[in-house]
Amino acid sequence: MDMDLITMRKRTFCLALVIALILGLAGSLGPAQAQDGSTNRQLSVGDRVTGTLDSDNFAQVYNLPATAGDTISIDVSTEAEDLGLVLLVIDPQGNPLAQDVDLETLDTASVTDLELPADGTYTVIVMRSTGAEGDTSGDFNLTVSGRQQVGGQAVTLADGMLFELTWNDAVDLNIEVRDPVGGTVHAFNPGTASGGTLDADVNVNCDAATANGPTETIAWPSGDVPAGSYEVIVHYIEDCGILGPQEFTLTTSVNGDDPNVITGTINPGQTYLARMVLGSDASWSVENGGVNAGLNVTQFNNVIEYAVPITFGSSVTGTITNNTPAQAYSFDATANTTVDINVQAQSGSLDTYLALLAPDNTTLVFNDDTEDSTNSFIQRTLTVDGTYTVLVSRYALTIGGTEGDYTLTVNTATGITDATTTTDVNTTPSASTDVLSTLPQGSIEVLLTWFTNADLSLSVRDPNGETVYDDNAQSRSGGIQGAAGNVGCTAPTTAPVSYIYWPPNRLVPGIYEVEIWYQGTCDDTTPVNFTLRADILDQTVINDTEQPTPDSRYLVTFEVGADGTATLHNGGFFNMSNPNTLNYQPLLDTADIIAYNSTVPGSISLQQPFVIYGFEGQAGDTVSVGMEATGGTLDPAVYLLSPEGTIFDWNDDILPEGENRNSAINDKTLAFDGTYYIIATHYGLNFGGTIGTYNLTLTQ
Repeated sequence: MDMDLITMRKRTFCLALVIALILGLAGSLGPAQAQDGSTNRQLSVGDRVTGTLDSDNFAQVYNLPATAGDTISIDVSTEAEDLGLVLLVIDPQGNPLAQDVDLETLDTASVTDLELPADGTYTVIVMRSTGAEGDTSGDFNLTVSGRQQVGGQAVTLADGMLFELTWNDAVDLNIEVRDPVGGTVHAFNPGTASGGTLDADVNVNCDAATANGPTETIAWPSGDVPAGSYEVIVHYIEDCGILGPQEFTLTTSVNGDDPNVITGTINPGQTYLARMVLGSDASWSVENGGVNAGLNVTQFNNVIEYAVPITFGSSVTGTITNNTPAQAYSFDATANTTVDINVQAQSGSLDTYLALLAPDNTTLVFNDDTEDSTNSFIQRTLTVDGTYTVLVSRYALTIGGTEGDYTLTVNTATGITDATTTTDVNTTPSASTDVLSTLPQGSIEVLLTWFTNADLSLSVRDPNGETVYDDNAQSRSGGIQGAAGNVGCTAPTTAPVSYIYWPPNRLVPGIYEVEIWYQGTCDDTTPVNFTLRADILDQTVINDTEQPTPDSRYLVTFEVGADGTATLHNGGFFNMSNPNTLNYQPLLDTADIIAYNSTVPGSISLQQPFVIYGFEGQAGDTVSVGMEATGGTLDPAVYLLSPEGTIFDWNDDILPEGENRNSAINDKTLAFDGTYYIIATHYGLNFGGTIGTYNLTLTQ
């Protein structure tokens, strides 16, 4: 007899004994405990988990809560073929329901389209074919796919539902779809309990990236799917060395109806949103949202105007929907009060978003997700007396697609020193010459020091327009973050130091923009005085001391010549929501006239930091203004002014955090007849250092 066949029969006999043992263990241990005594891990459709099999753990056990009629598929694979993977599914009564004990495929095991007969917790067992015998070991991957019963109102589709993303270049885009019951499908979670699955993650990590019609598809098969709002997100993950924006097509089809097609443009790091609303009668519609531009408070002025008063220690409930994407609440507080604001989603798919507005309705701070959830939390020490506003919304705000109920709680923070209590000077960090002596030398050295526990952020934008700061510690021009101060409120024992430098052999001529942002007090109410110093070769260009207030920004520029000489330009505190430092009012009568539906070129320089345009508007006109950089390092900012010269709306970046530095004001309805004004400028206003050409477009 063939020796391989003899070996196979022996292993099959041993395996049968081991399976009998495991079945006995599964029945006696129940659904809460694994064969190794550890607590079971719970599975659901869409999960991908890893495990290890060895002499100590020859089987791994998982729980799968399910409902009668659910259909699941389980796939297990390993690179260690000697494991001889075996897969068992046990029903809630402890009886075997399905298995894969085929030893001809030692590196895989699977159960496909298994319809579960009853409600309860099923047991999934992955084991090696030799059982407790031998010392074979290795890791495995387990994936659960299929369809589980949906929550809420279900719709029966004969032809399923499909979302397809296509693009043209060898770059890495990703599609994500969130269903109405809280499930999400994307590259790291390729399936949901409601039945949605991702076919492939194309061009991932730019490995073998293709420009030959890259396509990603998320689909729900025929059957029951949840009714409600589906949020569709396109992520620009990586440009794979191909610079510039990427055009894409998003095609949605439901139940075999004619598809809806959206085309859009996205830059690296951006997200683009749309939503599909599926009615209980299987009717459906698609709404094109656009690039996620973050919070623009003015779009919620009507909500803020009718904010609901709340008191400290109280909780309120509310609902976010596509028709009501935000709710506002107000409370009265005095300076030096520290508040905790917490919003928790309670139903549906809601991914909360939270913002705190100052008494003048400027944004103090916002939060999308806490560290371990999609709920939101803000802690903030208030600096002035007045009425503050809490804005509760969702990810992507008006263009988002998640909906559901929430609970909002507002408290004074516990454990915060009373404002009348003095700070023990012994707890204040002192300067450390040892820290300064360890900083590397450079051709350009920018040093920020202060003597409190506050979090001050230092950033330097180089002549190529790239910024070195906490989240980008090195630029292509050679700039390096050598010290990061007190980022994240780490309570240093010595005075915080932030330091950005260019190595001795890297000296790029041009304009450098230095910014200090007072990000947070870190529970230290001691007034802050910072010292900023900048040295270029042997020349000290900046040696300045300033006193910032929380959330304030200070900016100064210097210019390095080709021979290494440096020139200091103006600097000071600025607020992008208030461009009065430009002193533009006396110049409104000199505005360049621009007509509706036209584009005009312009330029921004250190000598001309802004340009004013005027146009004749009528009450009821809906206008949009766009400012697109066309050359240089220009970081545009644009303002729309009323006929009286007051700010009507403004925009710095189309996306936050510099992901798209162009500016746009969209769909503003004019309230009066008269001459309206547009200010085209750059980040930092009259202190900004980015320069270049632009196109300004006014459309009606």
